[in-house]
Amino acid sequence: MSTTVAQDRYAAEKQKFQELFDQTEAANQQSAHPLDEYRQRAMTLAGTLDFPTRRWEEYKYTSVNRILQPDYAIGQAQGMDAADIQAYLPEGMDAHLIVFVNGQLSDSLSQFAELPAGMHVMLLRDAMDSDRFGSIAREHMDRILKDQDDIFVALNAAFSQHSLFLYSEKNVACEKPVYILHLSTNAETPILNSHMNIAVAETGSEFAYIEGQFEKPGATGTYFNNIYNRVTIGANAHIHHYCLQQEGAEGFVINRVDAEQDRDSQFSNYTVDLGGRIVRNNLNTVHKGSNLTTNYYGVYFGKEQQHIDNHTFIDHAVPHCQSNELYKGIVTDSARGVFNGKVMVRKDAQKTNAFQQSSSLVLSNKAEMDSKPQLEIFADDVKCSHGATIGQLDESSVFYLRSRGLNDHQARAMLQHAFIAEVLEYFKHEQVRDFAEMLINQKFEQ
Repeated sequence: MSTTVAQDRYAAEKQKFQELFDQTEAANQQSAHPLDEYRQRAMTLAGTLDFPTRRWEEYKYTSVNRILQPDYAIGQAQGMDAADIQAYLPEGMDAHLIVFVNGQLSDSLSQFAELPAGMHVMLLRDAMDSDRFGSIAREHMDRILKDQDDIFVALNAAFSQHSLFLYSEKNVACEKPVYILHLSTNAETPILNSHMNIAVAETGSEFAYIEGQFEKPGATGTYFNNIYNRVTIGANAHIHHYCLQQEGAEGFVINRVDAEQDRDSQFSNYTVDLGGRIVRNNLNTVHKGSNLTTNYYGVYFGKEQQHIDNHTFIDHAVPHCQSNELYKGIVTDSARGVFNGKVMVRKDAQKTNAFQQSSSLVLSNKAEMDSKPQLEIFADDVKCSHGATIGQLDESSVFYLRSRGLNDHQARAMLQHAFIAEVLEYFKHEQVRDFAEMLINQKFEQ
């Protein structure tokens, strides 16, 4: 009788992350801290989980092999001044700014002290030391690690040493958004940047936070940004979450957002993906109370060898809730786009109103687009719709614009911009919307 032993095909990759973690811990000069205990738990958990393969339905169109090949190191801080980051700040926007360079917090460029009463932004390490927020921060870390089956989340928790804790008290409305800027610069070796945000809006509160992920022009090198957001929206609260991403040609990005909403709340996520070699966005929301609204709005533009994958999930677990989901993208050259949007309406979730639409343009013979909208409905009194379109530019419209004096490039750029402009109209903050439009226009001109 023979016994077959299953082999872990990613054992070598897991070992590299373990060795990097051990090196990081050995170099840690700080005294033992509760966050470090969570990080150790997360690393142990990662060793028991598997990296996804294309045999997994959730990763059918996206391979992570290229992401796992480099031998990563932890990024080193680099000195920058205010002038160095102006190009990454929306013009005219007054925001509370927090800056990370190669994954390291820049104290000189970050602003923690000017927040209004009732709005708190601090390092997760400091939140755990706080008498007021310590139990809340620990509870969220426990929930992140409990029954966690995503190895990238476990690795994020293991390597996130500069995680942030964002908290708005009851009935507090923060007028100025929090802008978290991640900037990648030159690196001699591949860099691993892991960052976590825990965002909590208590009853009746509202705030917005923006994540900007950029590579400094002229920078070279490979890096992997593994970003995780855990968002909790209380009753009658609202969080606006923006992600503006323009990474470099050798940048790998995995963004994951796990959101929970209570009754009468709103969660609005706005995503713009323009850069990166491989980009995977996992956006998940679970409904915990009735009469709430979830909004997902996304724009992406892939060129050359880019791979951009948007994977969304909305769990309608209670009645009288609604969700709106609109994604539009363009792929050209040899780029590939993926949209996999799933809406679950559970048995007791009567009176659900769910809308989902994915539309994309494929502008070259070598570009690819895979769209997979999904509805799983187990209730009978609902209003749900979904749709997906994949097409090319209307040549008659191109001809019309050229007959009005535009050249071919200008005509096609105008039509492409008009195609995705519908999504930008849903961006609530005007300065962020204008900044996103500027970034898209720059992409057209490349």
